[in-house]
Amino acid sequence: MAPETDVLIVGGGPTGLALAISLHKQGVKFRIVDSESGPAQHSRALAVHARILELYRQLDLADDLLGLGYKLPATNIWVEGKHRAHISLRDFGEGLTPYPYILIVPQDAHERVLERKLKTHGIFVERRTKLEGFVDSGSSITAKLVRQDDGTEITCEASYIVGCDGAHSVVRHQIGAKYEGGTYVPLFYIADVEAEEQDSPLFNGEAHVTFVEDTFNLILPYAQERRVRLIGITIPKTNETRQDHKLPESHPEVTFEDVLPDIKRVSGIEIKKVNWFSPYRSHHRVASTFHKNRAFLVGDAAHIHSPVGGQGMNTGIMDVFNLAWKLATVITQNLMTEEAKTRLLDSYETERRSFALSVSGATDRGFTLLTTPGFLSHMLRAWIIPYMAPLVTRFQYMRMGVFRRASQLICSYRDSPLNHESGESETVQPGDRVPWAKTDSADNFETLQYLCWQLHVYGEPWPNLSEWCQKMNIRLTVFPWDKKYGEVGLKKDAAYLIRPDHYIAGIFKGESILLKLDGYFSTHGLTCARPLSH
Repeated sequence: MAPETDVLIVGGGPTGLALAISLHKQGVKFRIVDSESGPAQHSRALAVHARILELYRQLDLADDLLGLGYKLPATNIWVEGKHRAHISLRDFGEGLTPYPYILIVPQDAHERVLERKLKTHGIFVERRTKLEGFVDSGSSITAKLVRQDDGTEITCEASYIVGCDGAHSVVRHQIGAKYEGGTYVPLFYIADVEAEEQDSPLFNGEAHVTFVEDTFNLILPYAQERRVRLIGITIPKTNETRQDHKLPESHPEVTFEDVLPDIKRVSGIEIKKVNWFSPYRSHHRVASTFHKNRAFLVGDAAHIHSPVGGQGMNTGIMDVFNLAWKLATVITQNLMTEEAKTRLLDSYETERRSFALSVSGATDRGFTLLTTPGFLSHMLRAWIIPYMAPLVTRFQYMRMGVFRRASQLICSYRDSPLNHESGESETVQPGDRVPWAKTDSADNFETLQYLCWQLHVYGEPWPNLSEWCQKMNIRLTVFPWDKKYGEVGLKKDAAYLIRPDHYIAGIFKGESILLKLDGYFSTHGLTCARPLSH
């Protein structure tokens, strides 16, 4: 007997909701449960980066977030009360993406958009429902769920289970994955506040980083009104910056009144209203495995990062888009062998864990430099950052490099087992995100709103390629050659095979192109790469 559903999603935050919408769009049955009574009630994560907006087009969500969000216009650096730098962020990533900016969307609003989209399909999160555990039989999983309102126990049998259930993930504990990394010693706080009517330069709709002695504040606007997010340190730092697995999660009761004197000392701002305040420990951890048999980890269940750069939620949502099409493929393509299904699903960990490790390492290094006492860190905060950052961002190449990293456009899967290796060294290679190029007549990202396998040809297609694509149900788009394609690294007359998550699976050219394409799908057991959605 077949399981009652294809996928059990545990967790109704941004990653769980995005996974649910993507699976529904691809015809996959699922249940989504969450232990909370509703979406987030506070702003939490704020930044939505360009890569997420690109992918959200597939789910008809990008415009919704753009309508809600605030495009961060600039950031400022203050040292000991003196303004040292102003860095414009308007169209910071121009030429790289249709979304060349940092979009600020409070997580509570973000989640409401996602849940509303799910409800338009008649699908609802099963709230106040907790996962107690599950058994993986090899052919399916059987989960024990408990309704918290009345204690009713429910059994759910599914083909797969995905843990989107946060840093204390039940799914992660169940599969025995270690959560490797550490906890930063300083106790930090987040506060969402509204300002008094004043002429403070720190409430001008721009971001501000203020350094005073060995402490700092980050002031981040999340609306055009006088509403900002404050991030700072609540207690004095020790000589250590972190300990591995030894620091208790508990912390002394710290109130906003306790940190208000330090806020005034560092920034001098006057607060009208506090909408949310929370002290917290910051962590950097990556699970030892993202996947075991029929269980998967996504988002904070798999990795957690320091707040530098707003990478955590964005990395989790990218996990979703990597995993969703692979789950949909193995569930809906009945002609795939079990070996091919296993290889495809195993590629999720291969691709995403290595990227999570790189993000965690980079944010850890940045966070440590910002928060460690000492001469080197003082020089970094007082002199190097204030004077070098504006200089670096004046040069287009440097600015584009910063934006690629911050917005996760840099994410690449060049070592993926799903790549077709051509043996040629090119600027754009299999495993890379398709580079964006807009000409006077076309935008090559327009077709990427369709969640399916695609072929892009820039120039002239080889004979019979159109017939092959019709037979394979692969969307073919031919772009007349333009020098702008060459400028971003695309090759004339080459055929780029693009996965449903916008990454290049292979670059094909020459007279044997059809044989090479057939060989790719045969090798990976994808006997029919039919469109997953239209």
